[in-house]
Amino acid sequence: MSRVTPTGGADPSAVGPDPWLLRVRGAVLLAACADALGAPFEGLAAVDVAAVDHLLETPPPLRWTDDTALTLALAEHLVRRGGDVDQDELASAFAAEWAAGPDLGYGAGVAAQFARIVAGESWVATSQEAFGGTGSYGNGAAMRVAPVGLLPGLPLAEVARRARRSAQITHAHPLAQDGAVAQAVAVAVAARSRQDTPIDTDLFLAAVATRLRTPQFRSALSIVRVLARRRATPGQIAEAVGNGVAAVESVPAALAVFLADPQRPHDVVRSAIQVGGDTDTIAAMAAAMCGARCGEQGLPVLWGLRLADTRRLWQVSSALAAVDSDRSGGRRPSTRTDQH
Repeated sequence: MSRVTPTGGADPSAVGPDPWLLRVRGAVLLAACADALGAPFEGLAAVDVAAVDHLLETPPPLRWTDDTALTLALAEHLVRRGGDVDQDELASAFAAEWAAGPDLGYGAGVAAQFARIVAGESWVATSQEAFGGTGSYGNGAAMRVAPVGLLPGLPLAEVARRARRSAQITHAHPLAQDGAVAQAVAVAVAARSRQDTPIDTDLFLAAVATRLRTPQFRSALSIVRVLARRRATPGQIAEAVGNGVAAVESVPAALAVFLADPQRPHDVVRSAIQVGGDTDTIAAMAAAMCGARCGEQGLPVLWGLRLADTRRLWQVSSALAAVDSDRSGGRRPSTRTDQH
């Protein structure tokens, strides 16, 4: 009997050997590749397609940025905690990751927060005091949150809760927290979708929107629905939802890119970079969704060969896939249909 997921497809645990491991590895590895591939184009309003294609197919090493570094730090924390989020411990882990490689492209705001945490200050104060007391509304919490969506069998309500807790450490603004929730839930739903069944865009976005708290973010997802149905071009996506560092721009952009062509990892990354703006983060987030759906087998071979520090990526993703679902409060995806 098929195991049904929120999108109406079968549970990946019902098809093939160790499918969950392949989904988790696919998400982590493809996102790291996309992060590295998008980094050279970060900040460009218009991206040269020929330059993107050249980089996608040439042999230089792919070196990932702070997006992947913090993703790995979160994944390692989840493994240590059996899937739980201990905010104090996670704040220290993030700060230690920054201190070990501060030149990986961290934004000035979050770098200042991490420096204060290393110096012994509370993450609660550093998060709430950011940007004049409004808190950051950027995409830093969303760019690193995919591992929460890759916890085995965690109900989507719990995915959202843990994603929000992980975001609060650096991003007190509700829009940034909604961005992390949207990204984590999207990765979770993609990972549980059946590869031979088309994604139902309406169900997919409904599963995400249900977990959000701000009308601005839900409104952005309504635009994503239209863009996905039209299979919008990267330029149209950028014009409709934006491509900046704000979570309410970049997360919807990544969702729109993924939903336009969820079966083609190479094309998803290519299109995400062409959206322009915060290219490494938009590409990494779209790739995390696509890798979770297509699995490790969807990773372009050349990219995998070029990727830096693959040992850590493999070790962390393998450990994350094996998190004890009883300890994490979840379960392996089951026959239940009420996870969304």
